[in-house]
Amino acid sequence: MHEISIIQEVMNITQKTAAENNMKRVDKITLKIGELSGVMIDPLVFAFSIIRQGTLAETSKLEVIKVDARAKCDTCNTIFKIDYSNKLCPACNKFSNNIISGYELNIETIEGE
Repeated sequence: MHEISIIQEVMNITQKTAAENNMKRVDKITLKIGELSGVMIDPLVFAFSIIRQGTLAETSKLEVIKVDARAKCDTCNTIFKIDYSNKLCPACNKFSNNIISGYELNIETIEGE
């Protein structure tokens, strides 16, 4: 269950960012997570509810922005939605390995006072 280690690192970055910005508390953390990243949202949220205890983010909210997996066709330049098993361009039916989104795992914002 790598969601625990992901949230632990998010909290480490949050604590460091809060200290650098003289924050007294963190109200909200927003993550961008791509659908191909392999991260399971429910276990991530559960881990967050445990790991935030005793930190500046103890009462904070975790917001997750899901990012669709998309590719760009090298043949016709169409941008289209993909999944694990289908990376064929719907316009020209050519396979694309030019994945432009879907693997994200980023801290988007850390909000607080």
